[in-house]
Amino acid sequence: MILPNCASKQAAKLIWDKQPNSLLQRAQAALSAEQFAIAAQLFTQLANINKPSLKNRYVIAAIDAHLKSNNSTHANELINLLLNRTSELTPFDKLALADILLKQSKVGAVSNLLISIEQSKLTVNQRIDLHKLNSSAFFQAGNLIESSRERVLLDSLIKQPSKKLNNQTKLVETLSLLSQQALELLRPTVNNNMMGWIDLAIILRQQVILDQNSIEVSTWKKQHPSHTANNGYLSDSAQQTLVSFDAAKNIGVFLPTQGTYAHAASSIKKGITASAYATADRRAINIIFYDTSSTPIKALYHQAINDSVDVIIGPLDKTNTAQIASINDLSIPVISLNKNDAHHSKNYYEFSLSPEEDATQVLSLAWLKGHEKALILTPQSRYGKRLANHFSNIWQRLGGEILEVQNYSLKQADYSVPIKNLLQLDESLNRFRQLRQRLNLDIQFEARRRHDADFIFLIAAPREGRLIKPQLRFHHAENMPVFSTSKIYEGELNKVANRDLDGIYFCDMAWLIEPKNNMDANIDSALQLWPNARGLHRRLMAFGYDAHQLVPHLKRLKSNDFSHFRGKTGILSMNKKGQINRQLSCGRFKRGVVTSLGLAPRLERALNMPSSYSIEQTVDRNTAPL
Repeated sequence: MILPNCASKQAAKLIWDKQPNSLLQRAQAALSAEQFAIAAQLFTQLANINKPSLKNRYVIAAIDAHLKSNNSTHANELINLLLNRTSELTPFDKLALADILLKQSKVGAVSNLLISIEQSKLTVNQRIDLHKLNSSAFFQAGNLIESSRERVLLDSLIKQPSKKLNNQTKLVETLSLLSQQALELLRPTVNNNMMGWIDLAIILRQQVILDQNSIEVSTWKKQHPSHTANNGYLSDSAQQTLVSFDAAKNIGVFLPTQGTYAHAASSIKKGITASAYATADRRAINIIFYDTSSTPIKALYHQAINDSVDVIIGPLDKTNTAQIASINDLSIPVISLNKNDAHHSKNYYEFSLSPEEDATQVLSLAWLKGHEKALILTPQSRYGKRLANHFSNIWQRLGGEILEVQNYSLKQADYSVPIKNLLQLDESLNRFRQLRQRLNLDIQFEARRRHDADFIFLIAAPREGRLIKPQLRFHHAENMPVFSTSKIYEGELNKVANRDLDGIYFCDMAWLIEPKNNMDANIDSALQLWPNARGLHRRLMAFGYDAHQLVPHLKRLKSNDFSHFRGKTGILSMNKKGQINRQLSCGRFKRGVVTSLGLAPRLERALNMPSSYSIEQTVDRNTAPL
């Protein structure tokens, strides 16, 4: 009753029917009234007065109530209590606790807990719960291969047709997020059943609308005649893609040709053009460009309707974005290229290269690595303050701690003062001076940095990063991990200059992190046509490319929370508000070269936390690279 995802009906009945006391009734009443703090106290009292077989289940109920009341401190105390006595937990308790830990994004603890469960003692339903939790944990950690394996195991356990079909859809979706190269490398290492799913994922990557009569699908059926996907998945998937795929005949693009954003808009336009030519064999290239720097945005919108435009990409700047978002009943879909939280139309979609999204994913990487105590080094700018505040807000709500924040001035070469303050080296020097004065001796001294911090979150552009990282090493922080955003990377191979960034972790587009595994002849040829598109303009070209590629997938992404689309800017998904999220890849500088660490973790708790910024607070909030 408390944890319906994990508890079987029989187990719940055993707990509550045998304890018909007023204390339990009060706890249940408090839950029903959403008085979660009171419910947590009552469940804790029930845990204290009951025998061990029920004690842990009441503790888990108290944890769940504490979390619902946003009391993570007491919840974590009880979680640690149970984790220290896992040998006393039943499989039922472990599954219920793992479900809570997964919502807390404590992926490592979930894996350890599930590994300790003896599967031979589980019912079929509990085994299904186990593999679902494992699959979700691997998916959050960015391990798509193991997440897929768990769904293959689920496929053999689930008997209900609708649930089986749902799991199969998620299985193929997960595999299709892997690059073509990764799928081809994985294929020879698996059994025939898994190979069949991989081959289907490869076909779906090539066919936007699954055609059951195509040569590829016919060949697949001959190679895998007894595969479980033949029992409904193929026909359902073909029907669903046909319904959800909505290719627009005419696309309007709202971009400026003059002003502050004209140069960025030019790069985005090149990406849109490259995408249009890439899909020319499947649908006609009918793109109309509208100049937002010469005509009011609402007038352009009505002009686009008169021009029979089916979907609009843009605008780019925040002012025009706010104006088009204020139209309550948009008659045609709009893919805005900037953030705007104050929109009401179902036809309004939001796609941006948000720096907050970058920060969220790199902090997810730090959290997954087990770090808790952070130091922040940020430039003295509105951008630096905004990103540091965002990082601090989400990090603390995850359960981490911000020990100190230090600002540094831009366009200088010596950052020793903020670094010393951040590492508390001056305090070490003061202690030495006091000791020397008291002892009146000429003693040797070596400054010692603070050792209570786990890592540094560095907000910096490549120039500042190349100066700051060596100075951190000079000031005795060579072994302290440093995490940064994609802003630290220019997006190009530069071994000599990037050696000074060695050791820094960051998350960025897979297209830039793993260029060999994400080759695309269309956008690569576009880069050859425009060789001056470097650094941030490569990102903007990818941004435009994805904005155009997204058009036929809008309905599919919005209708299913698990639907994804592998783009150049990341793995794209959409929430119910129409906001398009990007899952990045992570890397680390080593000898001046970026070493791939795989997909960025997608910690559900971090993703579901609202930004602490309102439109009014961030009047300069524009697309990240701008």
